[in-house]
Amino acid sequence: MFITTILLALIFLSIIVMIHELGHFLVAKSVGIYAEEFSIGMGPRLLKIQGKETEYSLRLLPIGGYVKFRGEDEESSDPRAFRNAKVWKRMAVISAGPIMNFVLAALLFTIMLMAWGYIVPEVGEVIPDSPAYHAGLEPGDRFVSLEGTDLSALTSGEAVNVIRSKILNSEGRPIDVIIDRNGSLHTLTVTPKLVEEDGQKYYQIGFVFATSKPGLFSAIGMSVKSTGVMLVNMIELLGGLFFKGQGVGDITGPVGIVREVGRAAQAGIDQIITLGIVITANLGLINLIPFPALDGGRLVLLLIEGLRGKPIDARKEGYIHLVGFVVLILLMLVVTYKDIFGF
Repeated sequence: MFITTILLALIFLSIIVMIHELGHFLVAKSVGIYAEEFSIGMGPRLLKIQGKETEYSLRLLPIGGYVKFRGEDEESSDPRAFRNAKVWKRMAVISAGPIMNFVLAALLFTIMLMAWGYIVPEVGEVIPDSPAYHAGLEPGDRFVSLEGTDLSALTSGEAVNVIRSKILNSEGRPIDVIIDRNGSLHTLTVTPKLVEEDGQKYYQIGFVFATSKPGLFSAIGMSVKSTGVMLVNMIELLGGLFFKGQGVGDITGPVGIVREVGRAAQAGIDQIITLGIVITANLGLINLIPFPALDGGRLVLLLIEGLRGKPIDARKEGYIHLVGFVVLILLMLVVTYKDIFGF
């Protein structure tokens, strides 16, 4: 099982990295920049395939990947070299990787919505002999109000979150509910009960939310919106991490990701896709951080070049990215140590 989990995690991460690098690669091709190598993974080469002009390789360590452009970190007389391309073309190439991660997140959201649907503030199933059963809730009842909170003005996701929150925080107090049953409004009172599961205690009333499956275009629109909301939340979390030190203990590396992939695999394919959404969106966003060796760092240097009207010395830029790369590797080692031993 452990070997299977590792293999699944490697495939999982390789696909996400490949999509990221594919963004760089395809845009470079479209604007005429020469790509010498397209690599998935780092370290010693395991496999290589020589294309018409690009070498495609698979490397040992599944901790990243890259596209090697001619003249990216050194001077070149080739007119198709990276450094000889216009600034806007290079910025487009660098930006394409993170953008592809966001596109992948939206695509995975769309797949989930069309395959499993999304939860709506409606009763799908009532558990026999539960508080919801005794209060008179029936399948098809749609929540309109809960404890005076108007749910009709909220999105489905917001309404579901409000319902869950009020039940979990009820401390067993009776909850007044207004539901829409076949067009007629009914007021019910339900008293949550305390249950214990897997060592955790919480309040519930004993029903399962209904789900709704959107059409293709609705799913795409909802996916784009959900991806945007998730990115905003991630930016807030990163802001808290960098400026307040919040969430430092939650940072995880390859070992932690393997662990999470294993848990998701046991939970089901929908959980694997959910984890994929989070990881690919994180990868895209983190790569936009203005730090050397990351895409964001390269974009900052390109912006400086555009403002100066002349390129930064290739050797100096190479040193900047080298230092950044070393720092990132050291950070990766520290995080991996934490994942394995904890501290």
